[in-house]
Amino acid sequence: MKFLRVGICTLVAFSVAAHGGVEDWARAVLETGAGLLLIFWAARFCFYNHDEEKEIVVTPLLLPLIGLALLALGQLLFRATVSTYDTRMELNLLIADCIVLFLAAQVFRTTDGWRTFVWFVMAFGFLVSIFGILQQLTFNGKLYWFREMRYGGIPFGPYVNRNHFAGFVELVFPVALVPLVLGKVRKERWIVVGIFGLLPIGALFLSASRGGVISFGVQLAVLILVMILRRTGGKHALAGGMVLLLAFLLVS
Repeated sequence: MKFLRVGICTLVAFSVAAHGGVEDWARAVLETGAGLLLIFWAARFCFYNHDEEKEIVVTPLLLPLIGLALLALGQLLFRATVSTYDTRMELNLLIADCIVLFLAAQVFRTTDGWRTFVWFVMAFGFLVSIFGILQQLTFNGKLYWFREMRYGGIPFGPYVNRNHFAGFVELVFPVALVPLVLGKVRKERWIVVGIFGLLPIGALFLSASRGGVISFGVQLAVLILVMILRRTGGKHALAGGMVLLLAFLLVS
């Protein structure tokens, strides 16, 4: 399973680094990689005799994606789409996403497995945020300081569109901030986890994405509501508040 874990994390990192995986070559790598990982998992499932790995886990998050894929497939079959080519390309990408999510549910089923993935997400979000901040401060009009933007754009980090970077941060910063304020992080790890949450939040505000900032406010409101319902407070809430305060100071 270690190979599959590394493969999934590599695909995730590649998709972000390759400008969000929006170009044809990046999509091809993502879709091909997802297919190869699925073949490897299927072969292992059939020939590896281990009771724990013979059980297939189906995450509820997969069902809406499958429904959307079936909708796109129906549009293709009944020619109910404006652009057959675009629908087929997006369906291919959606299937690849379903495969990656399905495999993630199989290989990260244990507590230790999920803990590894959470640390990967926090560390990767931290590194991408640092890259975005450095590029913002030293921007020369090119992505990665060497690639020309043929069709223009307002980039931040590896993304041509700063709003896409904001969407990435919306996904990764709760992985660090939520366990911190809910008291799920050991004291000796508070500083590390706090820094992993601090930089993405600061980068989000520096990207100047209005939609990203609004979404951030909504996420904070939901988190506060969860804290009230769980009656979480004290030093854990103070730790989360310090992360937010430092993020605002960073932007200032």
